[in-house]
Amino acid sequence: MSSYRPQPRPTRRVIKRKSPNANGGLFTGLVLVGLIGAGIWYFSPSGGSKSLPPVNLGAIADKLPQGINPKTLVVTQRVENPIAGNTASFSGDGGERLDNLARTIVYQGNSVKELAALISPLANNDWEKARLAYSWITHNIAYDVPMAETRNIDDLRPETVLARGETICSGYSNLYQALAKELGLDVVIIEGFAKGGDVIVGDDPDVNHAWNGVSINGQWYLLDTTWGAGIVNDGKFEAKFNPTYFATPPEQLIVSHFPRESQWQLLSQTYDRQTFDTMPALTPRFFRDGIALVSHKKNNIVAGGDLEVTLRTGSDVQVLAQLMDNNGQPLDKQYTLSQNHRGQVTVNAAFPQPGDYQLLILSKNSQEETYYQAIAYDVTAQGVGQQFPRTYGTFSEKQVRLISPLGRTLPQNQASYFQIQVPGAETVVLVDENRRELIPLNRTGDIFTGSEIISFDNVTVAAQFPGSNQFWSLLEYD
Repeated sequence: MSSYRPQPRPTRRVIKRKSPNANGGLFTGLVLVGLIGAGIWYFSPSGGSKSLPPVNLGAIADKLPQGINPKTLVVTQRVENPIAGNTASFSGDGGERLDNLARTIVYQGNSVKELAALISPLANNDWEKARLAYSWITHNIAYDVPMAETRNIDDLRPETVLARGETICSGYSNLYQALAKELGLDVVIIEGFAKGGDVIVGDDPDVNHAWNGVSINGQWYLLDTTWGAGIVNDGKFEAKFNPTYFATPPEQLIVSHFPRESQWQLLSQTYDRQTFDTMPALTPRFFRDGIALVSHKKNNIVAGGDLEVTLRTGSDVQVLAQLMDNNGQPLDKQYTLSQNHRGQVTVNAAFPQPGDYQLLILSKNSQEETYYQAIAYDVTAQGVGQQFPRTYGTFSEKQVRLISPLGRTLPQNQASYFQIQVPGAETVVLVDENRRELIPLNRTGDIFTGSEIISFDNVTVAAQFPGSNQFWSLLEYD
């Protein structure tokens, strides 16, 4: 006999954050480093359903610290026609081993030469030297948030950075250049404009960040030790090693780093500043999960009371969205509805009132427990929309497509027409929890339909799949 058990509704834990300041970028207060529950409940098979897994909304914005004072930047020679290397050759092989090896190097002095002498015997080639230098710096040098925020720039020479153990981006790039040169590598400092989640910048609209280029076997690779070292969370630096920013493919780094000299884009077709400025904020997750923009390819969107964004993803990728208000605070989950059906993703957003918002789109694969930000859009809403039904984890996992009704609230004592596509389901029902009654919908292939007069609250739509008598909650209406 089939069964359905009432389930506790997801709760949320919201960590309050500072409001953004004038120099805080998109929303300095948005930290969200894995601390927004967004319904972090797990429903075992005996309980019926799983909710959505945790959402890391600040790895969401990947809170990338920045800051530059050109006066402290070590200027390097211009390289004629630098040739981009094949970053695919620097994928996982050896990277993790070298990162772990770098963690074992203990050095508390202030000599670049002495540090290089510790690293050099551990490296077998230039690639390993470049990676070990990146990994040691990102694991041992902290980002100096007060210096970046107050613009009270201290001595950023490599020796001083080593002695203090903290710096801003100019100091990071200075140290990497000095250490890599001591290891026998050709390296440059690249200055330009960077955009990301937690942006700590100066007043110059053209130059607010510095990173590096390193030559390995005659070809050039891009890296950013500042962004590889950690994140800024509520005005405090949190060490969070990120290997993504070593030998980052040029076509990926350009979405967040725009060099002053176009040759350091390392692209056959270079971007102009206008193109860079109008691109949505894309993180490494966007590329890793094979996401493609279909409907909205520019950052700024003007919408009415609701918005629909279309994407494509790989088959093993799950997507959800989070709407943020103008103060960087997350809105109720039911202001967004994400549907991934056979690689075609539709993200719907509804706005509680006219105004400015940010729409964050997050992704994960089936092996992960947490969603991370892939895309961010700035949205100006000119109307008011209706909230969507609450969805559960099974809705996303089974790639369910809700056709109607899309509104959160169903009219009482009136007929509502239900149409929902649930791949692989044997039965889809409406659940009257008060009377413990299951109302089946009609099945045509994997589409289930039915017109029902609703006279009870909290209508749950649940599905039964082959091999089990248990019904799993998909979504819930008020």
